[in-house]
Amino acid sequence: MSSGSIASRYAKGLFEFCQENNELESIYPIIRHLLEILSKESKLHEVLEDITLTPDEKISLIERVSGNTLPKTLKQFIALIIKKNRTDILFNVLLIFRRIYLNSKNILDVELLVADELTSPALEKIKAKVANTLNSVCEIDVKVKPELIAGYTLIVNGKVFDSSIKGQLSSVKKNLLEKKFDNR
Repeated sequence: MSSGSIASRYAKGLFEFCQENNELESIYPIIRHLLEILSKESKLHEVLEDITLTPDEKISLIERVSGNTLPKTLKQFIALIIKKNRTDILFNVLLIFRRIYLNSKNILDVELLVADELTSPALEKIKAKVANTLNSVCEIDVKVKPELIAGYTLIVNGKVFDSSIKGQLSSVKKNLLEKKFDNR
């Protein structure tokens, strides 16, 4: 069985358990916070997979980096994954849980890549514009990517809308190369 299907089973199990116990709304923000931490701190993955650490030390570490906000259900779930030596799939389990949650609430998953940090008013304006344009509730994750030079790239449920300078330069390059080979 692949690690992807195992992660999916764990995520579905956690989702269903939280749903049955009316804990989805309290656990989802914490899972989202953990995902942000795990995606920013690549060293944390290595530490969590370190075989010299005990499961209790790993659980304690996750609690500390999350700000000691783990509800009992989530703490027990993470402990189960760690004690079953499945720490390597924890991030994927949380990602899949997030996707299941968003689908269940009909919320679009939107990623906004920008060249520079956005101010809060600018971000709120963009969120409102995206939600209005897509005629849907959206959850927008913003990531700063200086290599875009200027502009933005919007990724909505896997579809890419690129309005960055980098994207436009790539498009021009591609067109020039195609014309060069067409003229031969």
